[in-house]
Amino acid sequence: MGLFMNGERIETDVLIIGSEGAGATAAIEASKKEGLRVTIATKGRMGKCGATVTGDADFDVDSRSLHELFPWLEGTDPRDSQEIFFQDIVKGGKYLNNQRMVEIHVKEAPERLRDLVDWGVKIEWVMHSSGHSYPRGVFIPGTRLVPVFKKKVKEGGVEVIEDTMITDLLINDGKVAGAVGLNIRNGNFIVFSAKAVVIATGGCQRIYPITTAPEELTGDGLAMAYRAGVELADMEFPMFLPGGFVWPPALLGVDVPFILSTAGRYGPGHLLNRYGERFMEKWAPKTMEHSTRDICSVAMMTEILEGRGSKHGGVYVSLKHLPDNLIDFIHEWQAPEVLWRYGGFDLDEFIPRDSLKREALEAAPASHFFNGGIRINERCETNIAGLFAAGEVTAGIHGGNRLSGNAFTEMVVWGTRAGRFAAEFAKRAERQKIDEAQVEKLQSNIIQPLDRQEGKRPIELKKKIQELAWKKVGVIRDGPTLNEAIHEIRAIKEKELKELYTQSKDTAWNREWVEALQVENMLQCLEIIATAALAREESRAAHYRKDFPNTDYLNWTKNIVVKLVNGKMQLRTEPVVVTKLKPPAKVVPYGIVE
Repeated sequence: MGLFMNGERIETDVLIIGSEGAGATAAIEASKKEGLRVTIATKGRMGKCGATVTGDADFDVDSRSLHELFPWLEGTDPRDSQEIFFQDIVKGGKYLNNQRMVEIHVKEAPERLRDLVDWGVKIEWVMHSSGHSYPRGVFIPGTRLVPVFKKKVKEGGVEVIEDTMITDLLINDGKVAGAVGLNIRNGNFIVFSAKAVVIATGGCQRIYPITTAPEELTGDGLAMAYRAGVELADMEFPMFLPGGFVWPPALLGVDVPFILSTAGRYGPGHLLNRYGERFMEKWAPKTMEHSTRDICSVAMMTEILEGRGSKHGGVYVSLKHLPDNLIDFIHEWQAPEVLWRYGGFDLDEFIPRDSLKREALEAAPASHFFNGGIRINERCETNIAGLFAAGEVTAGIHGGNRLSGNAFTEMVVWGTRAGRFAAEFAKRAERQKIDEAQVEKLQSNIIQPLDRQEGKRPIELKKKIQELAWKKVGVIRDGPTLNEAIHEIRAIKEKELKELYTQSKDTAWNREWVEALQVENMLQCLEIIATAALAREESRAAHYRKDFPNTDYLNWTKNIVVKLVNGKMQLRTEPVVVTKLKPPAKVVPYGIVE
């Protein structure tokens, strides 16, 4: 077939890759700068793709600020402060956070929530989640956010190009020049010329078979950044939610309702193994099921792997210790009705509430969030001039583990900052010349699966990657298994990845073609995660090594930075950025709260 028959060229000032929480707020902020053309490119349809719309989630702001801004809001506590919020984030991240960024995060969160309310987002109540000293989680379903974002983007005159998968960045002499991608609708190759680029593509949860994330989160932004020479950090810390349904099959990976939460964050659920034991006593005897998600996930997975799990490969979540009339009433006093109608369907059709008086649910850790990602500074700048990033695709805020509710806060606070600083850069920067040889090479890479007549189907390789990730680079890890995983990943890259082909040779709306491009990104992300996990010889936060079961604050309170140099992956360590809260100087058993 050769090179594309058709192509498109689009010139803009600020190109934002990703249209949802972080991408939308970046676009809204960038559009305030007069005289700039701002363009969003998104793999799906704005408001209907990515993680934001799926989040029945909360937006974290310190409770004192909430009380001052919204005195009518139920559940606030004026004893809280931004300083206490800062401490909780750093302690929850096990001191691997960039504390300078955390300071900005807690300081700007109140005004960003005020922005949302001014834009028309409705808020009603505040929840108290695990890891937080006070109630801070302002409940805002993603379904309330995305229509508001879409409206504000339109008002700002932002150009939105949907159904477009950006595959690679264009770099010229160490500076960003734009990006290339595939128009999924018609199969055209697209070249974007931009003075500044913001990556806001979310995480890579889909490398795991059990996940709460939508199909789009395949690590595209992480992989394209890595290929372009961008530094990544903390990639050994993908976060698992404790947990997702493993039964019935129709709910595989769906987050167990907040009112029953497997981590007990909002409800009184007990975590039990097949012998009826509350196994959290072995890991966190004081906080039990109210422990943070990293500790609960490790505890759950240990029970599963050691043969004490449930019938369908999870553990049990029980409410049977409660009186029947309290279970009847729990969904009313514990959370609004919307939390039982998760993801747009009624869970009563799958799990009648009356059954909770007799039976336990089955759940397992589910891939939920990426704590690591593109390394940015407080201006959202990467090590490539003109390239910015924001949201889940970045590292720095959460360290080794994210507190509940901080994802929505991060996407709005840091999406806004990324848009502001990208616009300032674009206003003063000269447009970089596009290297046509680089464009031609990237174009050739995209077309290869269509050119091949036989080989490996993308869906086959995707399932193989997910199985490998779950078994060898999942919640529980050790050195020999990680080494095996890295060896297998590199073997796949050398052979099977080069054999990817599509049965259909159509260029328009060819889902298999998109899957082939995503599989490469998934495999690249998995290799980085496994390599960083092998390097970190301790257990901390969302990273647990059976062969190094202690948290080593003396030797490992540092960030692992990964970069592609001359075609080879290079790792180095960097001291954590400390401004206020000094890390402990000792070695402690995993799970001890400092």
